[in-house]
Amino acid sequence: MADKRSTLKQGQIDILELLYKYRFGSRQLLADSLGIKAGSSLHEKLQVFIKHGYIAMRLEKKLKLHGTPAAYYLTPKGLRTLAALPDHDYITDSMIKGSYKDSTVTQPFVTQTLRVYAQANRLTVAYPNLKVFLRRDMSRYSYFPKPLPDAFLSLPISKGTPLKRFFLDVIPDSLPTKPLYQRITSYAEFFDEGGWERVSDEPPILLLTCETGTTERRVRRAVKAALYKAETDVDIIAFTSTFGAVQNIEENGAIWTSLDDPDELLSLPEIE
Repeated sequence: MADKRSTLKQGQIDILELLYKYRFGSRQLLADSLGIKAGSSLHEKLQVFIKHGYIAMRLEKKLKLHGTPAAYYLTPKGLRTLAALPDHDYITDSMIKGSYKDSTVTQPFVTQTLRVYAQANRLTVAYPNLKVFLRRDMSRYSYFPKPLPDAFLSLPISKGTPLKRFFLDVIPDSLPTKPLYQRITSYAEFFDEGGWERVSDEPPILLLTCETGTTERRVRRAVKAALYKAETDVDIIAFTSTFGAVQNIEENGAIWTSLDDPDELLSLPEIE
């Protein structure tokens, strides 16, 4: 496989673009995104990419024993290949240089990246018009807060009505309360200082998906406390759900609860 546009078929480019967007992806997650089965055909394509140095694979032996899937990611060569294609000039030299770290980042980081990918996949199934921007996408624009949310979601509702915009953060049980509190506080400061005014007068709604119900209750308390202490003039709205609810989202999508009414379930279009 040579580094030439003509040698890459669209199906191969699709795989490379997904790994660029999500940074790490399992075979099942890639198959879900592509709308195909995670069978031998995809496995063979990934193995060819590995053979020619476009992607690499991470899987610790001890994790394999516990059923953890292999995580695939783009190598610098793979990123340079994408960057050479038309309309891919947003892949910069500094990003390619930074990708050398992907072989050595911690397993918890990889696991969290796969969690975000899984959540995004399920939400796009429920809402086919939903646009999902990951951290590599957001890093191209100056109007997102730092640190970045796990994902930015944009959902058209109907013609003539404003887009609904959301910051999505995926909260595992292992995340301590303090960094969560600090994340919400930083959002409040960002909105209060007019950081989102270049995009809209309305700040994005905060969505927090939590690994378990216990963590969801802890997250709700922390978010309430952070917003109360922030004393911002901006009306910041937050909703929570769980990993299980997202993974089993039904057609009506009513899985989100507000901080003030945990008994009412709403879908994304219903959130105000």
